[in-house]
Amino acid sequence: MDRGANPKPVYMPLRPEAIAPTRMFQDAQSTRDWQAQFGFFPVLARSSAVAGDPNASLLYRMVEQRLESPGGTAFDAAAMLQLCPKSLEALDVELRLKPERGMPFGFPPLATDQVQALANWIRRGAPGSAPPSEGAATSAEIDTWEAFFNADDPKTRLVARYLFEHLAYAHVRFESAPGEWFRLVRSRTKAPEPLDEIATVRPYDDPKSNHVYYRLRRLNETVVEKTHIPYLFNDAKLARIRQLFLNVDWGSAAPTFPSYDVDIAANPFVAFGAIPARSRYQFMLDDALYHVKTFIDGPVCRGQIALNVIDEHFLIFFLSPDTDPAVSDAAYLPNVASNLALPALGGDGLEGLYARFKMRELQYLKQQASYLRDTKAAGRTFADIWNGDGNNPGAVLTVYRHNESAFVLPGATGGVPKTAWVLDYPIFERMYYDLVAGFDVFGNVIHQFSTRRYMNLLRIEAEDGFLRFLPQAQREPVRKFWYRGAGISLLVDVVQPFYGGAETRIAYDDPAHAKDELIRRVLASALPSAVVGEREPVQWADVPITGDDVQARFERAARRMVATTGPFVRVFPDTTLLRVRAPSPGDDDLIYTIVRNRAHLNIDFMFLEPDELVPAEDTLHVVRGIITSRPNFFLAVDSADVDHFVTDVTGLTPADASWSKFLDRYGTRRADPKFWSASDFFNTSYRKLDPINAGILDLSLYTND
Repeated sequence: MDRGANPKPVYMPLRPEAIAPTRMFQDAQSTRDWQAQFGFFPVLARSSAVAGDPNASLLYRMVEQRLESPGGTAFDAAAMLQLCPKSLEALDVELRLKPERGMPFGFPPLATDQVQALANWIRRGAPGSAPPSEGAATSAEIDTWEAFFNADDPKTRLVARYLFEHLAYAHVRFESAPGEWFRLVRSRTKAPEPLDEIATVRPYDDPKSNHVYYRLRRLNETVVEKTHIPYLFNDAKLARIRQLFLNVDWGSAAPTFPSYDVDIAANPFVAFGAIPARSRYQFMLDDALYHVKTFIDGPVCRGQIALNVIDEHFLIFFLSPDTDPAVSDAAYLPNVASNLALPALGGDGLEGLYARFKMRELQYLKQQASYLRDTKAAGRTFADIWNGDGNNPGAVLTVYRHNESAFVLPGATGGVPKTAWVLDYPIFERMYYDLVAGFDVFGNVIHQFSTRRYMNLLRIEAEDGFLRFLPQAQREPVRKFWYRGAGISLLVDVVQPFYGGAETRIAYDDPAHAKDELIRRVLASALPSAVVGEREPVQWADVPITGDDVQARFERAARRMVATTGPFVRVFPDTTLLRVRAPSPGDDDLIYTIVRNRAHLNIDFMFLEPDELVPAEDTLHVVRGIITSRPNFFLAVDSADVDHFVTDVTGLTPADASWSKFLDRYGTRRADPKFWSASDFFNTSYRKLDPINAGILDLSLYTND
């Protein structure tokens, strides 16, 4: 609030020219700099003439306006782009024309006592609060980690750079400081001097400083779920990093520190070629959930155009390091590294166009196919799927796409999906550098278009990695089902040809349904139970639901919602949070997420998604807990009414009044005076259910009907 407002939108995929990033606590360090360098303007009155007057603050005037004119709660996507006026005079004009545009915009007003609390705070000068200081235990941990990152030997310097580029978006936590978060940054100064962060657009950009020190900086802002990517630093993690990177054979040559020139720095297979590939891949596998979260929760994954590069629901598996030639054969990566270049290498100019890198991808696929053929690589078996080293729950991941956002969680949730990925090291690393390290949300249309289209190639490559486990006779039919539409499968065969490789060595009981059988067998027997985790029972019909408590009764009833398609599915928004009230006041209420999975003929085109949808094939999933960053609606039902609730759900039909009547009974509309108590319930419950991963939920996509 001290920094103020800025008229330039951050998310603008068709931006003709890149703009300077405006990342809080990074790109400027004072309000004066934010306003002088980036055009921010104040929303709090702090000049001597009006200091302490709430009515001189844009913020207070807009909050007060909402209290006086609480109407206008219909969801209006166009109005969401409304810019904050720069002056009180301009604000007065706007609010006379659009009196409903007070704050909180599109939602019920704050309570009178809350508005008064805001006014009193402004009268006191709108003071901030000093961040807490680190305790002795946390300070000691920070010292240990900074000492490791800033060691002078050539190996550690190179490893530290690799780790920084992969952890730059992490919210680092220490067990000694629960609820506190830190960022790993580059600084011009070393401890104990005050931290002087080097802010660059990308983590591999040239720091342009004679001395670079890696420091841990406290995160002094409210944690928002959509951008919250936790990562634990402790003694065991540090020992593991030393084991992976420093206690292994690098060969006889001493590693040289790579250049920051973009043609080297933007290609991790070139920049970090001296680090053993097994170390790099295993590091990513150890924290596979974190790394996938960086491109699911990072800046790239927001908006329909960006998100329609992935399907609505799919599983991710990983290729065993022993099977991946990029890891097992030291000569493999050096031979293909130039063709693993990513669009960010070309920046925002015409040289960054996707077509250039598509040709490299095609060349790489040919090289890969030739290698497998020349080495007479055997067909896939269950052993070729990484087993999580027996206990890593990140070895199987579930991804849900919710139209304009997405969510990833460990384990196999949602039953057998339409698609699945198998990532090897080259795919995994390129996804990270395409969507995270190399992505600039402030970049222009060329950069954002190229990033998205290249990810399309990587997704197909990951899907093809899964298809290699199927019988040869089933690979083409399954691929064609994933890419339906007139001529689409032929187009995909041209853009991304499938080099299938040898026949699988898995003996299938029902080859005609090999895809589903493969997933079921991997989860039931091929991977350790500690890796797969507990399969939720609503979608997995083979998991028994026993007992007669509220959870068992609701989940048995909920199976009727997910076992079939029907008109009722098309009534639901993308994600709905459901509260099942406990029968006794002292018991905890249950929370579920109802997900609508939209079916597609294919997801190969950026701007044609409406033409690719198949509403008759849409399904609902009912999943325990909160698995959405941006809920579209809140529902609540008493525990005694769960069977009636499910019956009401399956009786819904589009284009009539049934949904409105359903919401009258169970829903919380934007205009509901109880809206904020419902929102507070889910945010508070989220912190109780998952204190590490929880963050404030984004209400920008909350609907009204």
